[in-house]
Amino acid sequence: MLDMAEEKDLQSTVKPKVTLRDVHVHYGDVHAVNGIDLDLYSDKVTALIGPSGCGKSTLLRCLNRMNDTIPDCRVDGEILLDGKNIYDAKIDVVQLRARVGMVFQKPNPFPKSIYDNVAYGPRIHGIAADRTSLDEIVESSLEKAGLWQEVKDRLDDSGIALSGGQQQRLCIARAIAVSPEVILMDEPCSALDPIATAKVEALIDELSGRYAIVIVTHSMQQAARVSQKTVFFHLGEMIEQGDTTQIFTAPREERTRDYITGRFG
Repeated sequence: MLDMAEEKDLQSTVKPKVTLRDVHVHYGDVHAVNGIDLDLYSDKVTALIGPSGCGKSTLLRCLNRMNDTIPDCRVDGEILLDGKNIYDAKIDVVQLRARVGMVFQKPNPFPKSIYDNVAYGPRIHGIAADRTSLDEIVESSLEKAGLWQEVKDRLDDSGIALSGGQQQRLCIARAIAVSPEVILMDEPCSALDPIATAKVEALIDELSGRYAIVIVTHSMQQAARVSQKTVFFHLGEMIEQGDTTQIFTAPREERTRDYITGRFG
């Protein structure tokens, strides 16, 4: 097992997929996120934890510029994807969101067939050369999302007719279909029952290593199960980050320890 110094040396040789430096987010006069420095890696699932309203989801939405849609929201600082500032005026936001996919708290399949839900992204981005290529992308994406065997004989059925857990996996398949490099998940299991949650967590584990995955969760048990790196936020500030095992067993900061042990939350 690597000690902390060895792990730090190893990480220093691996370039982060996403780099955040001195990131601040304001909603009008409200300072929601305060001076975040964070590196996100392709070979790690990173969990963002902390009490409600601490800035986790706000920070997550910065990573694919979803905050652009919110009036009076201002993002300052630097967010780099493969070394390039995603807030640069030359960045195509549509292309950025293809590279940085997002799965929301509540499953939100389109009111289309299962097939068309997954095919939507490849069609608008011109990824599939023909129908055969599109069929392959749809099957591969549903397979990766652990849904193919359940829906392969009813691809023309509406995505909305699926169960909640199946809908969420369909949304993950839809995100995967455009070959993203980063997948953002904002409380992806909060609307699901325990069985569906277990399936989505197994899927996250299956996808880890293929994508840089960042998950916001209120469940510390879930963070411990699915992530390799955990970041604790409180009142818009990043209090502590580190290896998930270290954060949950030997946190360095008192506020982290108090949150983990349930003294506040």
